Amino acid sequence: MIAMTDPNPDYALTTLNASERELLLLLGRGHTAKSIAALKGLTELAVNERFRSARRKTGIGSSREIARLLVAKENRDDIIGVAEPAAPVAPLPRPDAPHRASPLRRWSLSMSAAAILIAAAVLAQQTATPPERPLPSGAEAMFAARQPSPDLVALRASISAEPADPAWSPEAETALSQAYHRVTDGLGVMTTLDVTCTRSLCEVLGVSRSGLTGEQINAVTGAVQNHEIEEVMGATELENIVQSFSTNGGEMENGAASVVFAAYWRRTY
Repeated sequence: MIAMTDPNPDYALTTLNASERELLLLLGRGHTAKSIAALKGLTELAVNERFRSARRKTGIGSSREIARLLVAKENRDDIIGVAEPAAPVAPLPRPDAPHRASPLRRWSLSMSAAAILIAAAVLAQQTATPPERPLPSGAEAMFAARQPSPDLVALRASISAEPADPAWSPEAETALSQAYHRVTDGLGVMTTLDVTCTRSLCEVLGVSRSGLTGEQINAVTGAVQNHEIEEVMGATELENIVQSFSTNGGEMENGAASVVFAAYWRRTY
């Protein structure tokens, strides 16, 4: 853990993952935990758990102080990055150079044209719309256009488009599945837990049964955000980049809802 007296707070900030940085930047820009939860489609408990994890990692006792440091660092980075690098200047031709292109020059131009055509064909193949992967029953609302988390849609599109790595993806799927089953099986409320890993990204989708109480929903979100999962996955070189929760079929207070969560993990090597 980074001590609060660490003379280099920028180093402490490097211990945060992308999800923690995003929520803390919103806090530094004037949001509260409640408004951040509404904006990102999370529970307030989930937001506060991220803040707690950030305080533990950095050794800084105040979430608002971490947020202030992040905003200040972002502003410094913006100022430093204003100037664009100057474009290299092409050398002028020698005055005595012949105007007629040499055979080697003509051959180079032909090869360049062929390379452009090949690159265009590859790009067309890569940008073709891939078939959409079906969602588990009950998880559709989380990815609906009205949800305030467009990054989920983009991440799911990446999962659909990117191929798996036969040497790595099955092992990563097994590790994630075991970790999430370990923290949710004891609750006895999950009906679906799907794990899919491509070459560089993993997706975990979970759906509970309906009719959960608010206490049970909080238990699910707390279990899924257990920092032990992140520590175990870090040993397998996976980094959590986003977790999102939603309720379907009712409200937490009346005990008629089910909880849905989506978690995305990035391969770090």
